[in-house]
Amino acid sequence: MVEQYDQRVQSNIVLDIGDDIGALIIYTPQKFHGYQIDVSLQGATTTKRVHTDVLERRILGQPVFAAVFASLPEGVYTTWSDPAVTFTVVGGSIAELNWCNTDIYVPPVSFMKDERREQYDGSTSTALLPPRYQNGQKVSSAPMGTAPMQYTDSGQVAWNDMWTNFCDLALAGGPPHRDTPLEPVSPDEVQADIIGYERVLAEIERGLRLVTGLPMLRSQQLGWIGLGCADEAMASWLVRAITVENVCVRREGTVLYVPAGPNFRLEKEIKNVITVVAKTHHYWLEHLNQV
Repeated sequence: MVEQYDQRVQSNIVLDIGDDIGALIIYTPQKFHGYQIDVSLQGATTTKRVHTDVLERRILGQPVFAAVFASLPEGVYTTWSDPAVTFTVVGGSIAELNWCNTDIYVPPVSFMKDERREQYDGSTSTALLPPRYQNGQKVSSAPMGTAPMQYTDSGQVAWNDMWTNFCDLALAGGPPHRDTPLEPVSPDEVQADIIGYERVLAEIERGLRLVTGLPMLRSQQLGWIGLGCADEAMASWLVRAITVENVCVRREGTVLYVPAGPNFRLEKEIKNVITVVAKTHHYWLEHLNQV
């Protein structure tokens, strides 16, 4: 490896690049200072994300806000933002993304350190609330209990009969649906059990159709299932709301992709995905009706 100093950032930033290792610099607006940006390598044996914080740096004496990934294996990557951005890292080179004048969304709270979360003014999360809560109306703090599984006479889960109302808690400042993020699985894990994967996909597709009425699409990337939205405004709103619930999600145009894996269990991960989409889709419809 060859250590290289990038003169465009602070002198104490070392980019460990060379051979098949490159680096990435994402320039951002000041509002992202302290946020965490995640990227993941496409087609890797693991879909775990790599992240770094947006820090203030100095270029020719002027403040610049940037996330520096000092060492990344070469390949094609995707940012965990809305919209997602695809870029290529080449060994021995520095890839750059300039988000300073673009309308990019990065989750502001869910992945931030506690001390930065305390400093966050809440303006973005307030904008996600149904309109009746944006003017300070008190929101119930009672958590949403786990809905019991309901089954049809034929033994299938009656996803559309499981909820008669939805708690406002998750989008109004309370805890997310899951304690930890539900991540996509690796392509290798899917390939190891294609039959199990297809079974999970079929059940998630059936459930999401019942609770949203939206079209389902198969993803070319293993580990994801697509949900077609009416337009980009709907897709963009839902991707933020689903992220708050601690279910990983990405967007490509009007299509949302949520995780699916061969080992997803009916009453756990499958139910998590369908519940979160059902709740957030309900919020979106309520949002539309009250704008």
